Amino acid sequence: MNSYQIKSNRALVTLRDGSPNYLHTFGAIVAGANEYVLIENTFPAARKYLPLMSIVITNNSGENLDLQINGVAAAPLPAGVIWSQSDSPVWSFRITNNDATNVASGEVAANIQTPPMSQSQYTRLRELYGD
Repeated sequence: MNSYQIKSNRALVTLRDGSPNYLHTFGAIVAGANEYVLIENTFPAARKYLPLMSIVITNNSGENLDLQINGVAAAPLPAGVIWSQSDSPVWSFRITNNDATNVASGEVAANIQTPPMSQSQYTRLRELYGD
């Protein structure tokens, strides 16, 4: 195998297997403040899987929050809601507390990952680009 084939095979294995699940639990966010997460800095091990393609935000607080993904407003997060997005790259995200009260530490969490491919997707890619 030459170096190009090795790189292409590694990329195919990464697509096939997906990435580990990266959990970020937010600290306390005071009223009007925000917390920004840049995935490559917060999870250095995730660099080889970037961009991660799925995010799930759990808002267990009693406050209404706003979510930005990659610098673009994505969704309001009402109190007590679970919000998800898949098949769209996530490089960074920001949670902003727009409520009059503070969010306690640990009440908001984010799970970020790239899910594994289905067997049919993998077979199709292997036929097109595999060895």
